[in-house]
Amino acid sequence: MKNIAFFGGGNISQAVIEGLLISGFKKNNIFYIERNPINQRKLKKLKINNLKKNNTKIDLFIIAVKPKDAIDTYYNILNEYEDPRIISFVAGIKSSKYKKINKEIEFLRAMPNTSSKFGYGVTGIFNSSFSKVNLKKIICLLNRLGVVIEFEKESEIDTFTGIVGSGPAYFYQILKSFEKKLLKLCNQDQKLVKNIMATLIKGIGSSIENGGDLDNLIKTVASKKGTTEAGLKSFKSNKFNNILEEGLNAAIKRSREISNEF
Repeated sequence: MKNIAFFGGGNISQAVIEGLLISGFKKNNIFYIERNPINQRKLKKLKINNLKKNNTKIDLFIIAVKPKDAIDTYYNILNEYEDPRIISFVAGIKSSKYKKINKEIEFLRAMPNTSSKFGYGVTGIFNSSFSKVNLKKIICLLNRLGVVIEFEKESEIDTFTGIVGSGPAYFYQILKSFEKKLLKLCNQDQKLVKNIMATLIKGIGSSIENGGDLDNLIKTVASKKGTTEAGLKSFKSNKFNNILEEGLNAAIKRSREISNEF
């Protein structure tokens, strides 16, 4: 997949494009179409190509627009390009709605997250009609961004979207409480606080990556009648885990609802 065109240049497209660039993908092989002036300026800074100003053959099209614009974008690609290969980054809209319009093209759904920008992304995919050869190429491409999970059932994409696609925002929300306390502790030194939080998360990631079971990792930090135990008991009494699970379920539900709205 030499030349890639993004239809829609919002946050997720920008994250994926930046992730591809830091992985060594050539900027001359990335194209975009975007109506929003703010996003246009951000994309221009990445020095990639405006598709409207080029006649280059595109090997892969990525739909990354709002759900309400997805089908129209799909029609535009079909009308303007012969035998396109298409990936949809759009949440909720099922493959059948695209394939009902044209059954012949190669199509799959993918859901990356914004951590793709740094090469730490997690992308879930459901293949509708890509050939085995081209599917391998797509997985190889997305592996540049981090980890790729292939699903056998399309419904699993909705669950993945609610948990992992939206996942970074949940962690950021939790970190806001840490930030508030740390700013007081560090005399409002925002740079220092950001460094502390980033280092904390990196350490946690390394512990998990090295095979640590989550319950055992908790035990290594929490000592009897200590500060950690006091905090954990408070979380438990306030049903912190239940609140988190309810939030995840709400996101999953919304992803499923979107598929019935468009």
